[in-house]
Amino acid sequence: MRYQFVLALAVSVGALAAQQLKFTAAFERLSEKATETVNVSLDPQTLGFASKFLSDGNKDEAQAKKVVSKLTGIQVRSFEFDKEGAYTEADVNDIRAQVKGPEWSLIVSSRSKKDRESAEIYLHRDGGLVIIAAEPKELTVVNIMGKIDPSELRSLGGQFGVPKNIMPEGATPKPSPAKAKDKDEDEE
Repeated sequence: MRYQFVLALAVSVGALAAQQLKFTAAFERLSEKATETVNVSLDPQTLGFASKFLSDGNKDEAQAKKVVSKLTGIQVRSFEFDKEGAYTEADVNDIRAQVKGPEWSLIVSSRSKKDRESAEIYLHRDGGLVIIAAEPKELTVVNIMGKIDPSELRSLGGQFGVPKNIMPEGATPKPSPAKAKDKDEDEE
């Protein structure tokens, strides 16, 4: 899968509730049609425990540990199907509807009509992310809840089952609005 994503996280109980996706029963039933599924749900305690296995002596692992320390959970739903048409646009739109509104911004959108692939990354104003990657025979939704800057995503690649290429090819995420604001204040 060109756009492999396996991650979703949360920072505080308030932010967790505001950023957590609701996967409907219809969406969850896709696993019955799928030949391969990934279902990840990590809470703050599980993330804290898992991060203890990351080495401070390894640069990449130390950076991932730093990013994870700001997070409180992971939600991932990924499905691979034998044939096309196993999921519908309505299934994807159900997730997209949850990331509409003033608290969400679409920061990366990649579409290929030829390959019928798409990838979208939505940023929550409090720092959470939702990634939707769709191909004819694959669908992946990742919900990262909590304080994470999109530029930090790559540091999580290869950790906690997150693919090394978490960002779509050629995608350059914008910094979070809070980080951009802090940078502007520093320049004054």
